[in-house]
Amino acid sequence: MKIIVDHTSMQPIYEQIVEQIFQRAEEHPEIIPDLKKMMDYYLPTTMKLLEAYEELDAQPVQGENIISSKKEIEDTIDTLNIAFEKLLDSLFQDTAWDVSSDISVLHTMLAQEGLTEDGLKK
Repeated sequence: MKIIVDHTSMQPIYEQIVEQIFQRAEEHPEIIPDLKKMMDYYLPTTMKLLEAYEELDAQPVQGENIISSKKEIEDTIDTLNIAFEKLLDSLFQDTAWDVSSDISVLHTMLAQEGLTEDGLKK
């Protein structure tokens, strides 16, 4: 399944995901070290690819090299969007663990008090 159908939608999807990653980092500065590879390599390389795509797309004659390069960039941007989505999701891992732990403790306490249908107190 393709996330990006055509080049006109490439940059907004990418920008939206990256914006969400930055927002999460602003809210939780402790995750900033986890973003080093993204900041040092993934983002600059992605920007370079997007700029190359714009340059190729602006050419009046779309020869074989231009067409194949554009296709390769489109496929790579699709992959990057998926990767950035996974990175964003991973930034919520600690929150997910905390929520799961809190719910588990809550269920146990309610059961111990006999406040659930299958309460431990009889």
